[in-house]
Formats: sequence, structure tokens, C-alpha cells
Amino acid sequence: KISKIPRESGKEEKFADFLEKFAIERNLEYYRDDFNNVLIKKKGNKFHNETIILQAHIDMVCVKRENSNHNFNIDPIDIIRDGDIIFAKDTSLGADQGIGLAIMLLILESDTIKHPDLECMFTTEEETTFNGVVNFDYSKLEGKMLINLDHCKDDTIIIGSDADICNEYIFEGNLEENDLQSYEISVKDIKGGNSGYYIERSGSNAISVIAEIIQELQKKDDVFICSINGGESEIDIATSCKAIIKTRITDIYNKVKELNVDGNIQIRELKNELSFSIEDSKRIISQILKLKQGIVKEQDGDFFVSGNIGVINTNKNKGCIQGVMRSIDVELLKKYNNENLSISENNHFTVKEIYQDSAWIPNKTSKILDDFKKAYYRVNGSTPIVEIAHGGLECSSIMKRINNMDIISIGSIIEDFHTVNERMYISSCEKTIKTLLEYLKS
Repeated sequence: KISKIPRESGKEEKFADFLEKFAIERNLEYYRDDFNNVLIKKKGNKFHNETIILQAHIDMVCVKRENSNHNFNIDPIDIIRDGDIIFAKDTSLGADQGIGLAIMLLILESDTIKHPDLECMFTTEEETTFNGVVNFDYSKLEGKMLINLDHCKDDTIIIGSDADICNEYIFEGNLEENDLQSYEISVKDIKGGNSGYYIERSGSNAISVIAEIIQELQKKDDVFICSINGGESEIDIATSCKAIIKTRITDIYNKVKELNVDGNIQIRELKNELSFSIEDSKRIISQILKLKQGIVKEQDGDFFVSGNIGVINTNKNKGCIQGVMRSIDVELLKKYNNENLSISENNHFTVKEIYQDSAWIPNKTSKILDDFKKAYYRVNGSTPIVEIAHGGLECSSIMKRINNMDIISIGSIIEDFHTVNERMYISSCEKTIKTLLEYLKS
């Protein structure tokens, strides 16, 4: 049912309708707000009855293959099962965060699962603005312990996550005419995914690959940029990018081939009248390549500060780049963000902050963590990994709005999420469900 209902980020109304109907049909107490967040409450059926909150986001990242006619506003996700693996035909799957939604609905619907009082919190726009979790009315909640279901591993408990800053870098240049030959250079089939989880891929994203090609060509002769467009979201690794350039360089096909860059590179001749000036063209390339990308700083073998350029768009004489930086160390995050601001000033870009999310600082005396680790051991016979997530989670926004909320995040295996190669594993889901039910009954 979940995959049949459109739920692109910012367009969750139909799924909220489904949740509202679900609650009414089962005589469950519910609350829905103007942001299409939905809270469904269910009374417990066990003696020890401290309220537990379960939380997941409704929305999904919607991407499709270049030749796909899929319409995410009306078409259901075409699910394919291959043994233990589930994926979608030519689109992202939406296992992030469809798995969490399915787990909560399973428990809410069951008459036999043992559990305490439950508050199931379905939030919106997690993949874009965090508007849902930011604007939720937390006075509706009674519980003080929350399990977020938005992780992508089944052997790990998350107890903290990074702060982040998202900036928009804006450029306004000068257009001019010349009679040089125009070329469209396209890069596609770059490995993508969420930059919080696949940050090692960020340094070779499609936008950077295009910029590196143009920079190398600029060493041979003048290269004027007419346009450059690529990427889907500031938080995701750009898998494709196209640039239109003008240059007097001959045999450009072989010149680019000699660079041996990543991705599927295609070049074609076309006609284009206007381009940015040569000075502006160099500034655009400098901005892309000098902004902090990939693993910026490591500590104790782990990512400590990272950056990602996810989107670039040009329209006539204007250009816009969107990127995000992350770190659990707020002062370090500010330091590297300030460096990006200086880079932008030098390249004549103005900067607009789109959003800033606080860090989720680990609770070293967490009761829910201790109890869940014991439940995990009883079910799986091993001790789970406990770690801090590099990507942002809604938990940070919840912690900011409720004092003394005890939170962990769990999940099941999802690979290459936010891409058309997204896949999940049935056995991993079963493992996570068994572990969660053991915790709830005990």
C-alpha cells in the first residue's frame, strides 16, 4: 500500500489522508496538522506501560532513469523482488523511509503484538526542509523515550548526528556574443546517494567532474561557459551534469577523452549565441572546485567534517550552486563554512543560508539505549554497534524542542538510497522488526 501512494517530499497530503483513514477505521486516537504530520496513538496491552514514541518520515526522494516516463505525482512505485532483495523499476524505491512507515503500521494494526502505550509520529519534508518535524506540536506527545526508524543498517544503534549548514551560492555575470563553436558536454552514470552516508563519493560528483574537464580545457585555450546544470538535491551526490561551452579548441572529443575522468562522457556540437565572459567562466569553475567537498577533515579514522555540492543551475546571466556542510563539532563547522564564504567572495558569489540544523549530542546515560541493546542481544546473540551518524536526522530537531527526550535511531539495510539503484533486504527488515518487538514487549 505504501508504494502505491505518492509521497514526494512536500507532496505528502495523499499519504496523510491514508494515515487519517487508517486511524479512523481502527478507532485509534490521531492528530493531523497543517504540515500533514500525523500522530497516531495506541493503548498498550502489557502491565509495565511507559509510553514509547516511534517516529519516521513520510516523504521519499524521487529520482528516475533518464528514459523513464514515471510520474511521481500519480504513478505507484513499480516494486520488483529478486529473492531477498527488493528494488524499483527505473526509479528510487522509497525504502527510505517506507520501511519505518511499514513497521509502525504493522504494530498499529496488530491485535497480538505486545507493547506499551505507543505514539507513532509520521513527519513530512525530512528530505528537504525539515518543515514537518520543526513545526510539529510537541504538546501532543506524552512519551519521553523515542525510537527513530530512519537508519540504514540493522546491526547499529545511532545515538547522535551531525549539525549541518546549507548554503546557496549565487552568481550574476556578464553575457557576451562570439562566433566560436559551441559544445554540450554531459556527464552521467556517476555513483550517487545521500552525501551523509556516501560522502566519500562527493569529491567525484558529476558537477565536479564537469568543472575539472572545463578547467583542464581552459589550460589549453579560452573556454566560455554558456550554461551548466546538474544535480537533484544539496544533500545528494550529483549523478549527472551538462555544460554548454564555447571554445576555439579543435578535436575537443579526443582532448576530453585524454583526461580519463569518471563517468559516461558525451559531447556534441550545437549552436549557442551567448556565453559568460571568460573572467566569469573562470570564476564559476573556481567556485565549484574550491568549495569544500567530500571528506574535509577526519578524526580517529572517522569523517569529522564533510561537504557536498549537490545542485548547480544557470539561467541566462545568473547561476546558483547549493551545497551542505556537516560536523558534530559546531565550531569546526563554522570555521569551514567561513572558508566557503571567503572563497565565494573572491569569486564574486553572494551567499544565502538556506537552513542550519543543530547537532544531536549523544546521551551517555540513555536508558532506551541500554534497554534496546539488551533486547538486541536476546534476539541476535551479539552486541550492536553504537555510533554517531554523519548525516542529519530529525532527532536533532526533536531534541531541540523537548527537554530530556531519550532517543535512539535504528533501521534495516538500505543500499544506494536516493538513487535509482536503491534496494532493501527482506531478511534485514525481519531482523529489525523482531528486535523492536522484543524491546517493546519487555
